[in-house]
Parts: sequence; C-alpha cells; structure tokens
Amino acid sequence: MNAPILGGMSVFANQSIIRVIILVVDGVSLTTVSTALEPFQQVNSILGEDRFHIQLVSLSSNDPMTSAGIPIPCHLTSTDVLAKLKLQNRPDLLILCCGHVTSPINQALAGKFVQKFARQNVPVFALGAACLIAAKTAMIKGGKCATHWKMISSLAEQFPALEVQNVLYVLDGRISSCAGEFATFDMILAFIERIFGSRMSGEIRHHFLAPGQRSGDSLQRLSGDAFICEDGRFQKALSIMADNIEVPVPTSEIASRLGYSTRQIQRIFCRNGFEPPHRYYINLRLNRARQLIEQTNMSFMEIALACGFETSSSFSKGYKLKFGATPKEHRNRTDILNLRKEKKDFQNATS
Repeated sequence: MNAPILGGMSVFANQSIIRVIILVVDGVSLTTVSTALEPFQQVNSILGEDRFHIQLVSLSSNDPMTSAGIPIPCHLTSTDVLAKLKLQNRPDLLILCCGHVTSPINQALAGKFVQKFARQNVPVFALGAACLIAAKTAMIKGGKCATHWKMISSLAEQFPALEVQNVLYVLDGRISSCAGEFATFDMILAFIERIFGSRMSGEIRHHFLAPGQRSGDSLQRLSGDAFICEDGRFQKALSIMADNIEVPVPTSEIASRLGYSTRQIQRIFCRNGFEPPHRYYINLRLNRARQLIEQTNMSFMEIALACGFETSSSFSKGYKLKFGATPKEHRNRTDILNLRKEKKDFQNATS
C-alpha cells in the first residue's frame, strides 16, 4: 500500500500490517535503537497480533556495533532489501539510526539507501545524528528539523538553509527528525497515537513507566549543567549565553535582561557551584568550538569567529588552556580516529 504523508496517518489504522524498516548504522546509541523498536513491539503485544512488522537492516553482512559495544543482530542487509524492492512490497516507514560519529563511507551508503525509499514517497524518520545524512543527501533542503543538541551547532553551520531547532522532534511531512536517545520514544509514541489514539499511547507509557508524554516542541537541555541545576535564574542566564555564542553578551547585559545586578548574577553562579559567569561563558563557547572541530571541516578561523573569538591566537590559547591541546592537534587526533573507523567500515562493507 502507498505510504501516506504523516499528516494523514489514519490510513495506517486500516492496514492489517504496517511494515517498518529500521536501518541501523555502526556507532548508534543502543538507547536510540531500543526506544525506536520497543513501542512498536508493545503495540503488537497489546493488540495480540503483529500489526507492526519490523525488520532491522544493516549496511553490511556484519551486525552493526552500538556505541556501547553491543552488536545489533539484523534480519537483512541493505543490499538484500534493495534487491527485493518493488512497489508492492515497499515499507510503510523507514527509520534511520546512526551515531554522532559515522564514517563517510557509511554516510554515503546509508544516504543512497534512504534516498531509494524517499523517492518512492516512503516516510523517513531521521533519528539523532541521522539528520546530518538527510541534509547531505538533500532529503531535507529547508524547513524545520531536529537533531541532538550536540549536533545543532555543526548542522546549522553546514546547512544554513535549515531551521535546526532545539526541540525533541519534528513529526511532519516525508522526512521527520528527532533528537534521538529518549526523545525517540516520544516521537514513536506520538506516531503511534496518531494511528491508534491516546488510549494506546497511554498504555504504552504505563508499561514503560514513563512519567508523561513530551510534545515535539519541548526544548532539549543545552548543557548538562542545566539538567543538574534547578535554579531557574541560572537556567535563564545559561539560555542567553547558549543563544549568543557567535556574538557574546557581556555579563552586565545578561544581568540587565534578567532584571538583576551584575553582582547578583555572579552570586547565582557561585551559589550553584559554578565558575564566575564570564569564565563559564568562555568555556561554553570553547565546548561549542570542540564540537565544530570534531564534526565539521570548518577552518579554525571560521570556528573561532562562530564561537565569539575575534582572533585565531586568542582562540587557540584559550582552547589549549582548557583541553590541553591546540585546535589543530585536536583535529589531527580526531582525523586519525575517524580514519581508523572508516577503514573498519570499509572492510565491513566489502566483506
């Protein structure tokens, strides 16, 4: 049956079987895979029949390895699936799962595989870092998309036409996207609710002891500090800093925007066990720079400017002081690790 656009998912409710392919790529989070798979299996359990027919697919004959070092046994390879692909047996939904570090070889293989189905109007869910593959293959050319907060800055820098949002998921159109990890559970649950109603989604939440269902436009945490610190004043100051990485805002202006004095803001940071606001802000920008070094091919000067440093020398000095290596040394180490991973992926793809 032709896969409907996600806005008309009531069509799915009339299908006896809803076929779902989950493409699992090396390096993916085990959490992302399990939270994508388990809600579907729970629907089958509640209904007492296999309404969702799930197939796990790998890019090679070797089972993909998760970031936790646990292999995911797959039913088929992508080559097997494409060899049997016909209009009448195409899936109703394709889910792409990959990790933050995916080799160029696997990015290309996964991109070509997903494009085959996208051209046949099969809805695609890009989970976590998979949004990068969707953007590189032009499946997402513009509009809204969601990815893990660690990837937001690099994705926005590489694809300025995209509206990369700091939300849990965007469930709409042919290509939907999600931050991955536990946000995957929320998006799959929303998908199931559109088909079977709120009673079904409620039963699934109760089974997994989930405290509540988060909407797609719920904000992600921008920093682990925002998670461990419940002081709303600190979180508001952190939000201003995170939204103004390229052009830093002086501490006095942050204080003014929040209706406090500079001294009060300093005390708020101190009482919550953090560095003074100025030093905290610099480290926040350096952490963003590290993400761009690891995830993009931007020049060091471009990264310096994108992270609020006026000169490459001040950027390099601050970076080495924090991380114990210059930006160039860090990228060289990252490139070596990526080359090793790419070599392994190439061996797997040709075995």
